[in-house]
Parts: sequence; structure tokens; C-alpha cells
Amino acid sequence: MKISAVCFDLGKVLLDFDKEAAILRLAEKSPLSPEEMGRLIQTDKQALVYEAGGITTARYISHLKKLLKYKGTAKELQACYSEIFTPLSDHIALAAMLAPHYPLAIISNTNDAHIAHAEATYSFFSLFPVRIYSHQVRAMKPDRAIYDAALAALGGIDPLETLFIDDLEPNILGAVKLGWQTIHLRPGVNLGEALASYDLKGLV
Repeated sequence: MKISAVCFDLGKVLLDFDKEAAILRLAEKSPLSPEEMGRLIQTDKQALVYEAGGITTARYISHLKKLLKYKGTAKELQACYSEIFTPLSDHIALAAMLAPHYPLAIISNTNDAHIAHAEATYSFFSLFPVRIYSHQVRAMKPDRAIYDAALAALGGIDPLETLFIDDLEPNILGAVKLGWQTIHLRPGVNLGEALASYDLKGLV
């Protein structure tokens, strides 16, 4: 099958993240235990509202400060909340090999604080001329609207010729329903080997 564009998820595909490390930092200035904070964050519905672009960063950080009984400043909280990422260098190197030959896109369920930090910190974002973020397009995977936004930004490329890489099965199934080619990056899957099965240009 011909591939005309390659789309990457961000979390666990291009960037790893460690929420537990952030919680430990936050717990230093809260009467709550890390376990309590983890449960509150896990069940907090406002997080999804924030990822969908429903509230501003300032409002979400203020909400989180109250929720977690955080005694530090809002700026400190936002830093703890955002500084959780580590680049997945092998996957980024594969994207760099593909970039001269295909338009690349990021399609991510994410939020303004995380993206502001990540784009300011990591240079690999320049490989991706198209970046579709849930909080900007007001749609989240696996909703069709976010995939359609990516196709439109890519210039109307045929869904059948679009390859999408994601670690979560619901997001993969959302793309499959639209006819996209997919790689489900489960634990243990070698992305280089999976990409090689598509006979893509640029891969050694």
C-alpha cells in the first residue's frame, strides 16, 4: 500500500513521560501523600476538559493547586506538571529519516502547558510541519474530527495513504475506521521493524 504521509502520536511514541516523578515533586509542598495526589489526578474530570481546550492553562493550574492543596506558587506547580518528558531518541531518529520524503504530522491528545514546555525544550518538533493538538482543534482521539483536521492540514491526502502510529488501541481503531494504515506501538513492538514493513523511503 502506498504511503503519502506519516502521522505520529506524541506521548509514548516521540516523548516518554513520568507522572509519578511530578507527583513526588508536588507532594513536597502538599499535606497530601503522593498516593492521594495520584488518585485525585487520575479521577479529575477537569484534566480532560483542559485537554479538549475547554479551559485556560491559568484556570486549570488554579484548579489543580486547590485540588492538590499545593502550597507552592502556581508557576512552581506548572513547572512540576510540565517537566515530565524524556525524548524517545530512536523513534525521533526514524522520523528524521522519513522527514525528507514524506510530510509528517503529530496528532496528540494533550494540553497547552505540556505543549508549550515540550516545543520550547525539544528541537525535533521542527520535523513535523503539521501538529494537531486536541486542545487547539477542540477534539480528542479517537473522535473523527481530530483525524479529519490532520488530513486537512496535510493538504487532503487520501486516508488510505496515511500511516498513523499510536500506543493506545482506541486511537488506532479510530484511525482504522477511517481507512488509515496504522502501527499499534504496543510494549515490545520495534518501531523500525514495523515501519520497514511499509517499504518507506529513507529508512536504512
